[in-house]
Amino acid sequence: MGPKAVAAAGVVVGIATGVVTNLITSRWSWSLAATLAVLAIAAVAIAVQSIGSGTQSRSWVRVRAGHGGQITGSGVTVRDGGSATQTATREGNITDSPATSRAADTRQSATRGGAITNSPVDAS
Repeated sequence: MGPKAVAAAGVVVGIATGVVTNLITSRWSWSLAATLAVLAIAAVAIAVQSIGSGTQSRSWVRVRAGHGGQITGSGVTVRDGGSATQTATREGNITDSPATSRAADTRQSATRGGAITNSPVDAS
């Protein structure tokens, strides 16, 4: 079940629980009590499902050196749907500049003789 369906189910169960609670306070019956118990269990199941169906997406890294560019000593760590791009082209240099990205996007780019040196990026 997708995140939108889980959210919609949670709203429906919440409304139904409210209706049954109102009915049970105006007139008691075992069937209403059983219905309330089932709705409470369903609400717990939906809450657990919503935690398990987080919005984590794939993490990705792109490191590219071309046309005389160099990237050295610049490790990349990406987690939780984040992304990181390091690009050195046209004699650009990225040196000793690690990138750490957790659920965020980072980008380092050196081109046309430009240089990034000793410049760590931490987006977490």
